[in-house]
Amino acid sequence: MKAKVGLFAGGIETYWKDTGMKDLPNKIDKDARGLAAALEKEFQVVYPGLAENVADSSRIGKILREEGVDLALMYHATYVDDGMSIVFIEEIGDIFPVLFLSQGFSSFAGEFDLTDAARSWGVNSAVQLPGTLKRMKPHLRFGFVFGGLRNPRALREIGEYARAARAVRNLKGKLVTFLPHRSLGVPMYDTFPDETKMMGQTGIRIDYLYIVDLINEMKAVSDKDNRALVEELYEKYEVVEPSREEVEQAARQALALERLVKKHKVDALAVDFSAGLIPHTGTMPCVGMARLIDQGIVVTTEGDLSVAVAGLIIKEIVGKPVHFWEQLCFDEENNWILGGHEGGSAGFSMAKDNTRPKLRGTQYINFDGTAGAPHNGVFPEFITKAGPATLLTFHRGPEAYEMRIACGESVDLEPLSVHYEHTVFKPRNGLAEYFAQIARLGVCHHFALVHAEISAELEKVAQILGMRVAYLTDTRGVFEP
Repeated sequence: MKAKVGLFAGGIETYWKDTGMKDLPNKIDKDARGLAAALEKEFQVVYPGLAENVADSSRIGKILREEGVDLALMYHATYVDDGMSIVFIEEIGDIFPVLFLSQGFSSFAGEFDLTDAARSWGVNSAVQLPGTLKRMKPHLRFGFVFGGLRNPRALREIGEYARAARAVRNLKGKLVTFLPHRSLGVPMYDTFPDETKMMGQTGIRIDYLYIVDLINEMKAVSDKDNRALVEELYEKYEVVEPSREEVEQAARQALALERLVKKHKVDALAVDFSAGLIPHTGTMPCVGMARLIDQGIVVTTEGDLSVAVAGLIIKEIVGKPVHFWEQLCFDEENNWILGGHEGGSAGFSMAKDNTRPKLRGTQYINFDGTAGAPHNGVFPEFITKAGPATLLTFHRGPEAYEMRIACGESVDLEPLSVHYEHTVFKPRNGLAEYFAQIARLGVCHHFALVHAEISAELEKVAQILGMRVAYLTDTRGVFEP
């Protein structure tokens, strides 16, 4: 679904009722419709017509609220008094407003009449309104865009706000489910969540599933369905170490995971398989996790809540699968970081083109010390596609969750024999600076990695949520809400 933008445009009617500028409303309405047409190339746009007074502003605000727009774009086509702006903002409720400082022509050089000049007078109220809002509504968050009506940069920034606003609105009510809990086998205190704070900041819901739920679903998988998936796995992927018996168990577990997620309408699944899940179900659920990612479910391991939420935001913005990623080793000469996780961290669809994923045994020797566990397990192994990449995670700061963003690229290399899904990430800055930023700021050591450059949208998500954001890979620094 496209993001939905509501357009508020207008000016005080005294200009065309009490002065001689009778043509002004038609001209600024034409400008507004041109803006709407430009935005409609990518978004749904609701433009209820020109606002001429407080009553119009109230009516238009109600229409945009009833239409369920994601973003309210306030274009002051000519001077809009504060009474009009304030009543509009109050009517739209929790819809995020963005003030667009623009005008109906690109330059004041040359001759033009006063009616045409009035197409720029909204600049005045667009400058005035932020000061009014800081006094009247000091806790209101709003966006700001500057540029001409046809300025590509301004239109692109409006689009970033629209995608970010839609992601935030869609995030509310998303269900993050732990299976069965956060990581307990090995203490990772940086990932221990503040569930109440995360729910309060983002609007997500949290639930729990248990190992017995997965076991029951494994029993319910038919032998016919299990055989079909086993054959599919052998056909699509190169099976190296795992035995046929291990692949059959992994397939049954994968189908059970899919049943479980569908039954409970899970949006993001935070799995921890370190303690009881392996011996009780017979294997790690890595094949199933990879398949869930391909089906549009956000999946994290070690019960990570921060990356689950990060993945949900990324999915809403760009609609691509998300790689659960952590740094595992670096190459200082090439400015590369090899990362991924021990299995189930990326969807098979993320594999580099013209390569065939493998199903490997664990990167560890075996599970001889874990009673009832498999000797090898079944782990997808492939390198992900090359191209732009963005990393996102959250860090629980002193007061609230804070966003951490890293930008760079997924390096075009042949798959490595590492027994897990992997991306070689090249940050925009040098490794010494990148890791120094991590040390200065603090991060959750897990990240959500997506093959896209969406840092501008993520920054606007943080702005809408009132969240502090910091970059790890460039000089943009720290942004306060």
